Amino acid sequence: MTPERENEYKELLAYVGIFSTIVWKVGPDAEIHLAKTIEKIVQKFGKSKALIGLRQAANDTIEETSHWNLESKVSLDEALKASGVITISEIARRYSSSYKRIIKRGHVRDDTEYYIVNGILVDQGNAISDEERAHLQRLIDVYEAKC
Repeated sequence: MTPERENEYKELLAYVGIFSTIVWKVGPDAEIHLAKTIEKIVQKFGKSKALIGLRQAANDTIEETSHWNLESKVSLDEALKASGVITISEIARRYSSSYKRIIKRGHVRDDTEYYIVNGILVDQGNAISDEERAHLQRLIDVYEAKC
């Protein structure tokens, strides 16, 4: 794997491991813990295939939290940061097809999309540029003005 993919693998493995423990309440030593499942995939098929599974797992966590309110997402982001892993907001920014559709469309349609965009906007630890942050703020401002 390239160094970038290796880094992505490590980052996602840490993220899904902590998510599995915090949100799904699965102990890290349990056989059904997501990190253990990924280890098995690595043993059978290699890291490249496991990275595909990690990306899917990351998307699953985005889907699962898509209807959470902003306060719950911020709380999860804080727990993830405290554990030293990437936040759900950054995962959504990188991997969410919903987020990509919002950006392409250029406006927020409903509360679910609002929470996605606002979660990314309030996460000061993510890797978005000042230009992207300003664009997200405009999307939020327009949506809030309509409500």
